[in-house]
Amino acid sequence: MYNPSDIPRDQARWILEEFDFTLSQICCNKSGDMAVSELWAMSPAQTTLIRDVSSGPEVALPFELLHHAFETRAKARPHVRAVEIQDRWLSYGELDALANSVASDLAHLGVCVGSRVAVIMDRCLEFPIGLLAVLKVGAAMMPLDVAFPSARLAFMVADAGVCAVVTTSQFRQTIVDLELAVDVVVIDVATSKSEFVPSACHMATKLDEAYIVYTSGSTGKPKGVPVLHHSAVNSMERFGGILEIKEDSRVFQLMAIGFDGFQADMWESLSFGATLVLRSEDDLSALSTASNLTCTPTALSLLGEPNQYPQLKVVAVAGEACPVALKDLWAPRVKLFNLYGPSECAIMSHGTRLSLTESIAIGSVLPNVHCYVLDDNHRQVPFGILGEFYLSGICVSPGYINLPEMTEERFLVDPFGHGRMYKTGDLGRLLPNGQFEIAGRQDSQVKLKGYRIELDEVANAMMQHPSVKSAAAIVKDKTHLVGYFTPSDVDVVALEQCVNNYLPTYMVPAVWIGLDVMPMNSNGKIDKKVLVGMEVQIKTEGLESDTEVKLAAVWAQVFEVDTRDIGRRMSMFSLGGDSILAIRLASACNRAGLPLSVGDIMKYNRLCDMALRVGQQKRTAWPQVPLDDHTIDQVVTTWPDYETAYGTTPEQSYQVRMTKQDPSMWVLQVPLSGLDAQEALTAYLQLAATCETLRTTFVDSATLGVCHVVNSSASVYRVQAESMRAFLVTDASVGFKLSDSSFARFTVVDIAHPSEESIGVLTIHHALYDGWSISLLLSDLLHVYRTGTSPPSRPSFRAVIDYLHAQDSATTVAFWTAYLVDASTSPLLNSIVPHLYASVGSDGDGSVSTHVHLPQLQTLAQRFGVTTSTVVLLSWAMTLQVHTGRDDVVFGQVQANRNLPVEGLDRMLGCAMSSVPCRVHFGAPMTLVERLQQLQTMRSAMLGHCMIDPEDTTTWSHLPAMQYDTEVAFHNFNDNHSDVDDLLRKMEKGSEHRFGVYKIELAVAPTASGVQIDAAFDAGRIQRAAVASMVCRMRHVLHQCQEDLVTEAR
Repeated sequence: MYNPSDIPRDQARWILEEFDFTLSQICCNKSGDMAVSELWAMSPAQTTLIRDVSSGPEVALPFELLHHAFETRAKARPHVRAVEIQDRWLSYGELDALANSVASDLAHLGVCVGSRVAVIMDRCLEFPIGLLAVLKVGAAMMPLDVAFPSARLAFMVADAGVCAVVTTSQFRQTIVDLELAVDVVVIDVATSKSEFVPSACHMATKLDEAYIVYTSGSTGKPKGVPVLHHSAVNSMERFGGILEIKEDSRVFQLMAIGFDGFQADMWESLSFGATLVLRSEDDLSALSTASNLTCTPTALSLLGEPNQYPQLKVVAVAGEACPVALKDLWAPRVKLFNLYGPSECAIMSHGTRLSLTESIAIGSVLPNVHCYVLDDNHRQVPFGILGEFYLSGICVSPGYINLPEMTEERFLVDPFGHGRMYKTGDLGRLLPNGQFEIAGRQDSQVKLKGYRIELDEVANAMMQHPSVKSAAAIVKDKTHLVGYFTPSDVDVVALEQCVNNYLPTYMVPAVWIGLDVMPMNSNGKIDKKVLVGMEVQIKTEGLESDTEVKLAAVWAQVFEVDTRDIGRRMSMFSLGGDSILAIRLASACNRAGLPLSVGDIMKYNRLCDMALRVGQQKRTAWPQVPLDDHTIDQVVTTWPDYETAYGTTPEQSYQVRMTKQDPSMWVLQVPLSGLDAQEALTAYLQLAATCETLRTTFVDSATLGVCHVVNSSASVYRVQAESMRAFLVTDASVGFKLSDSSFARFTVVDIAHPSEESIGVLTIHHALYDGWSISLLLSDLLHVYRTGTSPPSRPSFRAVIDYLHAQDSATTVAFWTAYLVDASTSPLLNSIVPHLYASVGSDGDGSVSTHVHLPQLQTLAQRFGVTTSTVVLLSWAMTLQVHTGRDDVVFGQVQANRNLPVEGLDRMLGCAMSSVPCRVHFGAPMTLVERLQQLQTMRSAMLGHCMIDPEDTTTWSHLPAMQYDTEVAFHNFNDNHSDVDDLLRKMEKGSEHRFGVYKIELAVAPTASGVQIDAAFDAGRIQRAAVASMVCRMRHVLHQCQEDLVTEAR
């Protein structure tokens, strides 16, 4: 009998088989002198089966050298795109020709078979050119990231005996400053035209080195690992096929360029005729066009929902254990593979496709490779028993460079007859189904955020500080690298700077602990078990500047920590940051008015340094976009005395086009009750003299479309009315026409009743304001009214238009096309439950309002790294899911767009907002926090693609214009004085609602104790009962969200 929940049936069968075999051994031992160790032998049946599944099939290699597959592709299909980054790319033919030219330069320097050449630069098109050129000349390529500390670069180049360095002109001086005493070849794509004719000395064989990669070393220095050609060809050819890389594939390259993960992406792609897509420094937008991706599970978990990447067909994870939840999320949507293999064995030795129904394993062994699971005596262990992985066969490296003792320790004679085998240090087991499973590391080498880190190397770097007497490093809670040092009075700032000079950022401890005495064990060595058991209390250094305070608030949101736990010298890596989270952090910083790129965040990763960088940043000044002659003629003909004219945002253009059909659309009225009407009129005219917004109208050009036109005078009127309500109704119905000299006007309304005072009313079209700037405009008007002086001038909205014209619209089209792929073509509310969507009334527009008491929501949202608006959007999506029965929900969301890199945008008057789709898919099971964070990540990803015409997304995605029919606007108004708040509460929005597009428009605004929900609806298309029911459901969902977040926070 056995418990199937504890062990599988096959495992139980083999245990019984071994029990029977051991018992028979004992019974057959008539002399009684058998040693206990002899009972270790496994049964013949299990021994045979284990040896069979421990070896991959022996197959011939299709190419002798690593680059031969590429060269074959380049000859057959020279015009196919080989590698690209952003808007630059090279075809196979171009890449081959440029590599030949660089190879010619290397050959003239005497580089040949047996040479080693370092390729040092950043992620760019020149990087694969340099690597390929090195192989063509018969040498071994050594890819290095120029961002590595100079001391580390210099050591690796010297240690490997590099004879030449290939770089770009951008980094030539960096290489010179390293004082390497080697030749330097600079790649110049524009002038590289030399032909390369190889000599006999350039003809490498399969047993020559293909590349060298440096990994973290226990000696305190990184150790070099040479990989031979036949080893690399075996890995690339086998896994390229397994991962289904084909000629039409687009392989997204995400991993760090100085590691062998880059080699895998590059050569798998180029060997199979695919396109290698290099990610840019600041974003992952190109991922939306990729078909294949390999990354760590940590990186994959930060990419959000799989349906955000509809072109992605095959995803492989490697470098660390894959969580079950991640497998269950991605396996149903893509072909998900789990890969395994150390650098010392040509990157990959195992791989398997993951499925929902099977446990996570690393699969079977690669062809021409052997994998043994051995005990401490190098004996194979039975199925299911933990042991250490040893790899043998074609994959094994010759050994470490200049480290004979370590080579002898890790590269051993294969006792099963296949040459040498490599001791991986990884613990795992062989399963009865022939699959291998990883359980963890055995030595001091650890994996953190997908990086291999030798803890002894970190300690050695700490020891380089002249005051440090002893040092140790451990990983705490699987998230933080902690550095311990003695004596305790060593200056931490100086120590951190010292370590930064020797190690890459990911290897620098996030937490520093000074000790008076380092704990020792009986052997006189540092007792790391004592260190692991110590309570780590992180002391934070107080924030100093306003920028540091603002940055800390953003960090707290993104990294889900309390601002009180963030010190000014803390690194974002200490909070679990990595290159993926840096993208999210960059978006959040820019939303908060802190202009930082992803590159800035990675380079200036401490909060104090990041704050200094913010102070150094300047927003880009975009070149002005002139109007064409036809448009200028039209403007002059219509408004001969105009002052200036320029284009509009897509949203403004859309609003003006709608206004041509119905002048009452988009009208906002602000009664200035409480102010003297005549004095308010005087203030309005004074403000209008310097404020372009109040003198702006629009023309609809046949060539350029809708354009701003700033006239010389403002529109003011004085009328009599029976009541203020009567005036507002009449004024709203008049609306605005293109014949009006301004889409803003000020009217003094004299009420017929003698007891009523005259009131000034500002009437303005939405194309001239948004929720952010209307408060700025009213604040300026009140400033003039009260002081009689003009307010400080504001930047022209024209800068936004210039910025938009400088952007690549193709990436925006690609983003929304991918975002809406496979979305339903049926309007969402067509699926509303029947008893709520019965007969349709015709009594005009209506509204439903409610206040939801949520005193903890904002604090809880910030704690989990999301905004209150994201909680509101998800609650509406969940409401729509319940009321329509659909798991794929699409609706409109209003974006403020005040995060764009335009100087002074936060102070600008104008309509920067836009309405874009928001899509939530409820297919995969998730916790509330996971779903919120996924939606937050997706909203951050779309920030650069939001300035669009609402009708464009339907065109790009080939969907009907009504594929989403509700919209949510979260009104987080700019900070105002209470008197401006009073005016905002008196606003009359007239016919601003887009009932030509949406059946329901939700306006949600935060209050001191929760949120206010106002649902306007088109009573001609949906009943009030249906809307009231949905608002009630949303209220319930918001309460439930707050409760769930409270529970999660405990």
